[in-house]
Amino acid sequence: MIISDNWGELLLPGLRSIFEKQTKKGKDYIPLLFNVENSTKAQEFSLGTGELGLMDEWEASGGKISYEDFNKGFKSTYTHKKHSKGIQIERELLDDDQYATIKKRVRKLATVGFNTTQHHAASVFNNATSGGYLGPDAKPLCATDHPISPSNSATWSNLGSYALDAENVENTRTAMKTWTDDKGNPIDINPDTIIVPTALRKTAMIIAETAEEPFTTDHGINIWKGNLDVIEWHRLDDTNGWFIADMERMKLFLNWYWRRKLDFKDKVEFDDEVSKYAILGRWSYGWDEPSFIYYNNPS
Repeated sequence: MIISDNWGELLLPGLRSIFEKQTKKGKDYIPLLFNVENSTKAQEFSLGTGELGLMDEWEASGGKISYEDFNKGFKSTYTHKKHSKGIQIERELLDDDQYATIKKRVRKLATVGFNTTQHHAASVFNNATSGGYLGPDAKPLCATDHPISPSNSATWSNLGSYALDAENVENTRTAMKTWTDDKGNPIDINPDTIIVPTALRKTAMIIAETAEEPFTTDHGINIWKGNLDVIEWHRLDDTNGWFIADMERMKLFLNWYWRRKLDFKDKVEFDDEVSKYAILGRWSYGWDEPSFIYYNNPS
């Protein structure tokens, strides 16, 4: 077998194709749950603003247009962090016709890249009550004491302890419907999606899909059928905890920024005849405000 001195570079097109195919095999939850944007800066910022009150009567405003200022909201900062992982392939593997082994290593490298991004996305939910993962209002994603605004000390809650059943889905929805903006007006929220770990998938599907009211002997109509989507996520750590979200609001306020998407790199070291392959990426994620989700942790 005759192998060129630039053997590492010759392998690259085939290995890149393997890498790209492997990264597409898993279910990507990032575009499913996050607002995904590309960034050209080191950081992204979002300065929240309050809402406007209801319209004023023309006569009450002196026969002219009534103007109103927005209250200042919380500032979100997204700092992109760089991540990498690499492997080394000895020329002997190619000399000894071990291309299958080389491909397997590249597939594993691609899987690591995919798993890292999915792990980071899931960390938003796995750390929903952690004091080490705070949002722009200096509270975790889900808390009992979110401040309404920097200038309004009143608080609201998106954290409970209900176990997952049909009645508690209704109780949680009712609680979410009480949320108001900084002017005291109800937020137009539509809790339409349950996000559950694998252990709660069956229960969630029964609630969302059965024709009759589940877990009762009344045989009434199941009001949730056709009105509630279920997302099972095996990366959720708490087997008892569950989320209910307004998916449209989630895609507004839960953000993922790509500064640099996962990229496949190569380099050949001629002295020791080792070809190096690596993946690199740079991204950030978080939320502008948490009024899109409610978390119940009965344990």
